[in-house]
Parts: sequence; structure tokens; C-alpha cells
Amino acid sequence: MTGVGLGLAFAALVFILGASIGSFLNVVIYRLPAGLSIVRPASRCPACETPIRARHNVPVLGWLMLRGRCAACGVAISARYALVELAMGVLALALFADLSGGLLTAELLVSPDFLLDVAGPFVVYLTFLAGLVAITFIDLDWFIIPDGLSLPAIPLGLLASFAAGHAVGVTWVDSLIGAAAGAGVILAVILGYGLLTGREGMGGGDWKLLGAIGAWLGWQGLPFVLFAASIQGIALTLILGRAFAVSELPPDPAGDLVAEPVPDPAAAAPDATADATRFGQLAIPFGPFLALAAIEYLLFREEIRGFLASALSFG
Repeated sequence: MTGVGLGLAFAALVFILGASIGSFLNVVIYRLPAGLSIVRPASRCPACETPIRARHNVPVLGWLMLRGRCAACGVAISARYALVELAMGVLALALFADLSGGLLTAELLVSPDFLLDVAGPFVVYLTFLAGLVAITFIDLDWFIIPDGLSLPAIPLGLLASFAAGHAVGVTWVDSLIGAAAGAGVILAVILGYGLLTGREGMGGGDWKLLGAIGAWLGWQGLPFVLFAASIQGIALTLILGRAFAVSELPPDPAGDLVAEPVPDPAAAAPDATADATRFGQLAIPFGPFLALAAIEYLLFREEIRGFLASALSFG
């Protein structure tokens, strides 16, 4: 097999691994917030509860073969299942390419540093990416970030700095400071916003998530993650506007929002209109934007660090 052939074959395996993890994440996203076991029963149609056959459970392709419908009852199956699998496959490819410097070569495969510098860190940080994807979609659906995902990620991030931090430039000291600073800054924002407005602007899940991100990426990544998450969140809010405005929150949101729901227009002043909805009244989960910014920093950390260093030296 030629070098290019080896690289493409290994890339296909990496993609399949990532997509398979995405298939499992779909189970986590659906069942964990509902308090269901993520192990049993096996994957089944949410409508008729018919177990999904093995050939239909192939990531991405299974959904395409079924044309987005259950083989037993014909009910529509959300395209998001396939999109989560596709996203994890692409993220796995991007992470491996970042750590290996490109496609796998025969020289790299037989290198004594392959396990230490590429394969090991790839497995470790792919776990981090999987957790961020799961948190993103759970927060979008339920406006919560489960403690079962965010809290264990903090000590795991500290362990990751020992095992694989060298591959992404994070020491255990960076990780420890990052965990404390990440959690502390959000807690400070929550307390400050509450004292100034008498309202709760963010939920408890956000400070735990940023603490976990700081543990995995080090304190150096926190300024970018906070800035990028805020800018991207504001931009999307301005673009979509009322698409995020809600008059009624999901059940038991646990306060994981950046603001309160939009008041009932009937109870507003006579001159109030739907177009007068204030930004501060939009209910938006902040967790997905933190997760997105963390993914961006991990995959483009060298470019981001270089840009920041140039900007600071220029200033």
C-alpha cells in the first residue's frame, strides 16, 4: 500500500471511530437527561420501541438507508442523529490531523513517538470533544448541563494534562489554574449579575463546564473561549432574533440560561410590541457556545496563540 493509500485508509478508520462515538452520543443525549440507562436497552425506535437492526445502526449510512424513517413503523427519525455522527467523524479527523501533522504515513506509524505524541493524545482529547458535543445538544434540548458530564470532566482534565497535555501545550499547573479560574470567573459573573439586577443570568452548569474546559485546555485558553463564546452567542442571537425568544421555558430548566423568558405580550404596556423584545429577555443556553469555542481553541490553538502573541507584542 502506498503512503497516500495508507493515509486515506487510516483516515477512513478514524472517521468511522468518530462516527461510532457519535452514535453512542445520540443515546446519551436522548437518555441521560431523562434519567434512563445509556447501556440498556439497545437502540430502538423512540415511537414504536422496535429494536434497530444492526445493518440499520451503521453511523450516518443507516439513517440514509432508512431515508430518515423507522423501518418498522415508518415514523420520521430526526436528521440530527446522522448529523451528530457526521460531526463526531469530522471532529475525529480534524483532531488526528492536528496531532499528527496531516495524514498518517508509514514513517509516523513505526515511529517510537507515535503512541506517546499522536495516538495517546488523540484518544484522550477525542473523549473531551465527545463530552462537549453531548453537552451542546443536551443544553439545546433541556437548558441544562448534567453534573454527570461536567463535574467528572474537571478531574479528568487534570489527569489528561499529565497523560497527554504535552501534545497540546498544557501542563498540570496550567490545567489546575484553568479549572479554578474557569469556574471562578463564571461564578463571579453570576454573583455580580444577580446583585446588580436581582435576576439569575447563568445557571450552575455554566461554571462547571468552564471549569472543565479550563482543566482540559489550561488557563491560556480561557480568554479566547470566553470572548469567542460571547461574540458568537451575541451574533447568533442578533441574526435569529425572535427565534430564541420564548414565552415559556422547558420543564425544570435548572436556571441554565442567560436571561428570563419573554413576558406575555398581553400583560405588557399598551405600546409594547413583539419587535420591542429586549436582548436581555431572550432565553439562550450559553453552554453550546462555550463548547464551540473550546473546540475551536483545541483545533486551532497554535494559530490563536500566535495571533494573540503578535497582537500583544504589537500593542
